[in-house]
Amino acid sequence: MTVGKIVRLALLIVFGLGLGLSLRTLADTKFDAEQRTYEQLALFADVLSRVQDGYVEDVEADSLISDALNGMLQSLDPHSRYVSPKGFERQQERERREYGGLGIEVSMEDGLIKIGYANPNAPAARAGIKAGDFISHVEGVDIKGKTLSDAVEKMRGLAGDPITVTVISPNQEPRDVVVVREVVQGRAVRHRMQEGVGYIYLETFLNDHLARDLEEAIGLLEAENGGTLPGLVLDLRGNGGGRLDQSIKVSGTFLNGGEVVSVRGRQKDDNTRYNAEQGEKLAGVPMIVLINGNTASASEIVAGALQDRGRAMIIGTPTFGKGSVQSVIPLSNGRKGALRLTTARYFTPSGRSIQGLGITPDIWIELFPYDDKDGDGKEPARISEASLPNSLDTIIRSTEGGDDSKDKAKPQYPPKDWPDDKDYQLEEAVKILTAPDFKTRLRTIFEQ
Repeated sequence: MTVGKIVRLALLIVFGLGLGLSLRTLADTKFDAEQRTYEQLALFADVLSRVQDGYVEDVEADSLISDALNGMLQSLDPHSRYVSPKGFERQQERERREYGGLGIEVSMEDGLIKIGYANPNAPAARAGIKAGDFISHVEGVDIKGKTLSDAVEKMRGLAGDPITVTVISPNQEPRDVVVVREVVQGRAVRHRMQEGVGYIYLETFLNDHLARDLEEAIGLLEAENGGTLPGLVLDLRGNGGGRLDQSIKVSGTFLNGGEVVSVRGRQKDDNTRYNAEQGEKLAGVPMIVLINGNTASASEIVAGALQDRGRAMIIGTPTFGKGSVQSVIPLSNGRKGALRLTTARYFTPSGRSIQGLGITPDIWIELFPYDDKDGDGKEPARISEASLPNSLDTIIRSTEGGDDSKDKAKPQYPPKDWPDDKDYQLEEAVKILTAPDFKTRLRTIFEQ
């Protein structure tokens, strides 16, 4: 054997030994990590056993384990959780059954629920409830002091279930009315002409026909206006979101193709981009989107897409910032419950993360006059995704996209004497939309 061959053989042996040692080190590291996990699980079992044997009162192991699992998941983020077998069964039952309603559209007035519209073919109208009536109690609970969303939530339930509401009609004594909920095709889209421009309010994205109804509303507004609309205000305030597919279709109504949103998970294979279809409605029509702190999830996707694509000016206050995706994973086919796990994040077309950051308006306009109760000159605290315990990372740096670098403009407040029954944000939006320089301002904002 030549010297050269001996040297090459020695190098191969050394490389082989080094590679073997490296592989063994990696295997040992993985083994050590798994060993530590098993030791911690054994510790959990030991603590559980001691609690069952020695706690001052009897405890149920199933309940303790369920609480422990949720403690682990909620330390990750506010939306991940464990669903017990019974809870998962009830959840599936609710999904199989259809939610019912009363067939009314409501607002809040003087602390009471005011009926603005009662569908003549729905249960409330058949029970004698009509527009102009008020509801003061739901199932005997006074709704005074509650928000409109809380009051409406109390009226929701499953189709076929009865509900008792206390109704106050003009010039009549309050009366209890029993209404049996039915599946009612609610109007998730409301529309009207507002000071010469079109106005459309989207209440929720939890509606299979939202995009279809939106197009219908646009057609009705154009018919009422006698032709192309001079402008449109799309109101997403208070819209807590819903279906991803509907948010893509709604965005696509105002975009001629192109990206609407991307969903990014832990692995590259989990990443998906969603595009609008060709065929934009209202092409070239000036447009404003109204948002607030209760604009969340799917509605943030729409606002972010129209903002990033330069299609609409965004006015109002920052959105909630719920930009994470939850997957429901049945455990042992549901026999052991289910896992609701955060698996991805939403990103706008420019790569901004919605999670924890939300959508910042182009023009920040508050709904109510400034009230410095504490006298410290500070802005009032806002409840948002980022303020929730263990909220998923609230700042996504530029390496992942989503570092919201938009200027945080000083909020514009209504005058101190602004009437409570007037919508300051909407009135300002109409003024901005109908101004001669609107398109120039929108282009300037988009190019910043």
